[in-house]
Amino acid sequence: MSRIEEREMARKPKTPVANPIAPEIYADRASAVALRGNVARITLASERAAEDNAETETVVAGHLALSVRGFLHLYAQMQSVVNQMEANGLIKRPEAEKKTKTAAKTTTKTAKKPSRSRTTRSKKT
Repeated sequence: MSRIEEREMARKPKTPVANPIAPEIYADRASAVALRGNVARITLASERAAEDNAETETVVAGHLALSVRGFLHLYAQMQSVVNQMEANGLIKRPEAEKKTKTAAKTTTKTAKKPSRSRTTRSKKT
């Protein structure tokens, strides 16, 4: 097997082994996302009833620490789910974002590469 084939095999994500005791964490939102060195860190938060039950308070539900590669993979998967939710009518994109994406597609399709003109260099005498 060539080195290129070995690298390609190493890049493909493997199916994770089921772990029945892995915790399932519920979160209402991500309260913080940061990159520290080569590690992306996400803090998850949940709302819970305060002692007086009149108000809610935000509490940290957990933390995720991902490699940059893992973070980018998560981002791509999340974009795919958002697109599915939009296609199913569960969510709507804001009008401004729709216009921007449409304009970007139109610009990309109609944009031409700038021509490279050759300039002559004059010699100093």
